[in-house]
Amino acid sequence: MALNSINQVFQSVGNGVRGNTQLEQQWLANAPPEMQAQMRAQLEMQKQQELTQLITQMMKQMHEMSMSVIRNVGG
Repeated sequence: MALNSINQVFQSVGNGVRGNTQLEQQWLANAPPEMQAQMRAQLEMQKQQELTQLITQMMKQMHEMSMSVIRNVGG
């Protein structure tokens, strides 16, 4: 069940992150044409890194909550 909810969060956040903001679109439009592809790739990599960090932190918090429950049950 927890894995399913993580997948739903990942999909939801991933879909929202993939689009560029208006400021990013303007930044790309003002860039020299030969640099636009590289800048798009750089933005995508940065967004993927941020998404990975978010999911990693969520999973870490879930693990800590589970360990807390196990410690309290144990005694």
